[in-house]
Amino acid sequence: MGPDPKEKMMSGLLKLPKYVEMRGGLGPVTGLKSGDVAPLVVLTNFRAHVHRAQPMLANISHISDAGWDISAITGEHQGTSVTVCSAGFGSGQTSNVMEELINLGGRIFIQIGATGAIQENIAMGDTVIPTGSVRDEGVTRYYAPKQYPAISDYRVVGALVNAAQAAGKTTHTGIIRTTDGFYPSQRIDKYVERYHDLGVLSVEQEVAAILTIAGCRGCYAGASLAVIGNLVTGEHSFNGDAEELVENDYFDQIEFVLDALVSLKHLA
Repeated sequence: MGPDPKEKMMSGLLKLPKYVEMRGGLGPVTGLKSGDVAPLVVLTNFRAHVHRAQPMLANISHISDAGWDISAITGEHQGTSVTVCSAGFGSGQTSNVMEELINLGGRIFIQIGATGAIQENIAMGDTVIPTGSVRDEGVTRYYAPKQYPAISDYRVVGALVNAAQAAGKTTHTGIIRTTDGFYPSQRIDKYVERYHDLGVLSVEQEVAAILTIAGCRGCYAGASLAVIGNLVTGEHSFNGDAEELVENDYFDQIEFVLDALVSLKHLA
């Protein structure tokens, strides 16, 4: 007589462990292993962010271009160990990277990103530091019910505001919106108008996932977003307005974000 079908169903179909490792203990997405990741982590969209961070770090203990288009470097900033890791674009890929970084010891996460403003008073080149994000993307529904808020840790927000202002940046704090589609969900009039009227500052593609995962897994997170476009005024670096913002302000957040991150080391 074979096994009871009811008993088999109750035992569960999934046999893989919750998190998998490749040979040598490598994470399949990041290509990182135990000892490669510091508790303090900067997340970026581009490999170029990671490469630009290298001169700012001393005593580098790990550097790699591994995994699925992922680059990472671990070294010391102001005597504190930090990791800078590219996570690609969008909430899905960012969630994969962040999960592995947490498994390998990451505790405090700050995202360096770009954003499109949807308020007239936010100028090109300003810095948006989210206090929270509208979860208008697909991945966080697997982590938490829709009522669960995606919020930045208040200490991370405070540290980022202080560091950004010390670096001469004009800052805006408040709620942003995270979406999956660069074109459809950010450029359709009714969405822009709805969130503009609700006072939402800007739109981008990763922050809600970072904040939700941090909350669910007992970590701390926040973000610094360079304004490279404004959907309401029509200005955008990709259209030729202030093109230098993508090459300069977007990338140059690294230094003050590292300063903010190190000031939070007591939380780790």
